[in-house]
Amino acid sequence: MKKVKNMVRIVILLGILLLVFISGCMPGMDGGAGCTGGQAQGWSSFVPYNQEICFGSMEGSVITLSPQARSEGKTFPAENEWVYVMKTATPGSACGAMCAPSSSVSGKGIYATPVVVGDLVFAGTYSGKVYALNASRGVVRWIYPREGFETVGAIVGDVITDGKVLYFGSANGKVYALDAETGDFVWEFQTSDKIWTAPAFDNGIIYAGNYGGNVYAIAAETGKEVWSIKIPSAVASSIAVKDQLIYFGTFDRNLYAVNKADGTVKWEYLAGNWFWAMPVVRDSTIYASCLDKKVYALEAESGKEIWKFEADGQMVGTPAVTDKYVYAVSEKGTLYKLDRSDGKMVNSISVGYTVYGSPYADGDMVYIYARDHKVYAVDTLKNTISWNFSSALK
Repeated sequence: MKKVKNMVRIVILLGILLLVFISGCMPGMDGGAGCTGGQAQGWSSFVPYNQEICFGSMEGSVITLSPQARSEGKTFPAENEWVYVMKTATPGSACGAMCAPSSSVSGKGIYATPVVVGDLVFAGTYSGKVYALNASRGVVRWIYPREGFETVGAIVGDVITDGKVLYFGSANGKVYALDAETGDFVWEFQTSDKIWTAPAFDNGIIYAGNYGGNVYAIAAETGKEVWSIKIPSAVASSIAVKDQLIYFGTFDRNLYAVNKADGTVKWEYLAGNWFWAMPVVRDSTIYASCLDKKVYALEAESGKEIWKFEADGQMVGTPAVTDKYVYAVSEKGTLYKLDRSDGKMVNSISVGYTVYGSPYADGDMVYIYARDHKVYAVDTLKNTISWNFSSALK
């Protein structure tokens, strides 16, 4: 029975690898699971800064919006709003001081959600660069790799930080560490395959998974391997950390809980499709969106199912979890407000367009970035769309 199970996993993985690596498809690219013939569009979510929200656009820009100004219908950019349009280069090899210059330039969308540290906002791009921008004005502080050098490979997962150092994975299979203040190279760690997800940081250790089915624990200070394990299938989701466990989804339809001390698997939960979105751990419960159209609530310690909710389409983005509610948006563009305790639907509303990104909740307001290139602000108390904003700026 174990051999049959492993054979099934191998067949599933081979089919997925054919889809991803031969056709170049992945969720977020239109057609089928979403292909655009190789043209990246992006699925960034939002990060707050003061009273504003910041996101990466499908046009390859970083934009900061004032919800107050948008609700008042003011001309963009209003006070405290800005846009930074990136010059993006085609993904290349890993870059260091000895990289050969590259002059290849092409427009690419942004998949990674920006991160804010102090007065800087950091954005990783599909074109393989990391930008540090002044968070209040959008003025560039530094760009890595430096001007004239090849990029590090597509950055699809979020850039994360411990407050002083930035960490991110790349499609070239490497995890990078950069000084957040200066953008200087700190270290790189080579894995066995592409990385399309965000690593996680906890207590001096970086945890990263790749499409080869490998999960690594890396010392944040030195970039040296602490441990690594092999999972039967590609790591599909970014990694979440809580207490003594790390959590992630895979292409074999499982959500895994792994001991962060040594990499031993504590439990796995089998669903009807991939767990593409990063799970959210709140208190003692994991909330996970799945491509089988369901949102799951599981006991973090045991993996025992608490509840599940079925939506009208695949659930690609990470749910937003508040004290009382779970907000999850389907690929079809329907936002669901679920009671966190039992998963029962409070209300739902459709933005009318495909959504691959994760919702961001601020009180009763939830923000969604849809494939029509518009940001939708949903008042979940009134269950209405308060305003929308097009990122396709003229």
